[in-house]
Amino acid sequence: QAVAHGADTVQYFQWRKSRGGEEKFHGAVVGHAGHEHTRVFREVAEVGALLQKLDPVVGTSVEPEVALLFDWENRWALEEARGFRKEKKYEETCQQHYYPFWSQGVPVDVINEDCAFSRYRLLVAPMLYMIRPGVGERLSQFVAKGGTLVVTYCSGMVDENDLCFLGGFPGPLREVLGIWVEETDALYDADINYLAMLEDNVLGLRGEYKAGELCDVLHLESAKALAVYKEDYYAGYPALTVNRYGQGEAYYIASRNEDRFQHDFYGRLIEKLKLKRALQAELPAGVTAQMRTDGVRDFVFVLNFNGEAKEVNLAGESGKNLWTGETVRGTVQLPPYGWLIMERLAAK
Repeated sequence: QAVAHGADTVQYFQWRKSRGGEEKFHGAVVGHAGHEHTRVFREVAEVGALLQKLDPVVGTSVEPEVALLFDWENRWALEEARGFRKEKKYEETCQQHYYPFWSQGVPVDVINEDCAFSRYRLLVAPMLYMIRPGVGERLSQFVAKGGTLVVTYCSGMVDENDLCFLGGFPGPLREVLGIWVEETDALYDADINYLAMLEDNVLGLRGEYKAGELCDVLHLESAKALAVYKEDYYAGYPALTVNRYGQGEAYYIASRNEDRFQHDFYGRLIEKLKLKRALQAELPAGVTAQMRTDGVRDFVFVLNFNGEAKEVNLAGESGKNLWTGETVRGTVQLPPYGWLIMERLAAK
């Protein structure tokens, strides 16, 4: 998993178990017995043998077209806010927006507000509550030059000093998103609203999705509504919007929605932007495909995170199994928690 996502080394904490202290029973390569005749040592040795087969992978790049913004200063500020709900679930929300790409084999970088944005085609910024100086302008420039930006509820509310932006939320993102957020409704755990897709929306999504916990009440400025709320005092208000800005587009997801929404929404963006996938195959639940490349060869890692065997159809692709040296094509069987590392010619 580490190598599939870009690591060139795999290291263990710790080599030898401590004899005393709080972590004296912490896992280690060498236990208190002091020899190699243990399960853990054997498994680490197996990993070492595999890594020797992966020499061609070292130094290659993942080259994602998608980045997810996870920012620690933003997290600290958000968790300290005494509004909305006690549990903000920032990490959980970021994971929910990451998972649709992981499950469809689309590589993703995880970056913070200080990183460069220009190398990506799609930026996803869940709950970007704190926006430091210059970040709003850089995100706007990213969209204006043709990028696609996705922002969610509870974004653009405070500056680097945790002081609220005046003039309306989402602060420095108001122009690029084309909306004004009036308030955020914090629902009780048992409360549910619904996001209802509008007919003929540009993403072609249909039906309704459950929304809960946090729902922004917003007004359109230059943006267009793709969905509206179904219930409560803000029924009919926009719940999903898109704004054309320069050569790109900026989407705003106004509520915390069920996972089915994230899967469908990002699935449509993957199709619309023709984002690079490690495999064109439809992956079973709990199976991901990640890719590294040197520009001549692709190294595709197919990983099964299920406790049961899974079958993966390679959809006409073939290559060399780096572990066995055999050619793989057609349908492959992955054992429980099993994997395949396939070398193929890079697409031109």
